[in-house]
Amino acid sequence: MTYKIYIPILILVVFLIASCAGPYTMENSGSTVNLGNDDPFEIELNGNPSTGYEWQIVSYDSTVIKQVGKHDYKTSDDRIGSAGLYTFKFQTIGDGQTNLLLVYKRKWEEPTVDDKTFEMKIVVGTMGRILED
Repeated sequence: MTYKIYIPILILVVFLIASCAGPYTMENSGSTVNLGNDDPFEIELNGNPSTGYEWQIVSYDSTVIKQVGKHDYKTSDDRIGSAGLYTFKFQTIGDGQTNLLLVYKRKWEEPTVDDKTFEMKIVVGTMGRILED
């Protein structure tokens, strides 16, 4: 009888732990993340737009993930020109895999090999894990 109480609690705990994945930061760049369908996730990256540089999304497969809203930027303090944190929100929308690529550069400059980048492989659902192999 007591097992009937523990099983739902265990399922809830596992769900809460799984839904707390991220936010992903520069430390996660180059890694692979396995997510389920309809999972939200965030990327948080440090930057300073007052220098002209900003994080820009370069590519991802829009059949696997989608960006949710525009990115958010908050400064670490109230001083003009201070650095802060860019937050990009995404959600998985279909099975498969994609490479999410962001670059930190000035909009008016051509991309170079020296540009700071963030790249993460996102694998979604069972089909994504099959494709990964």
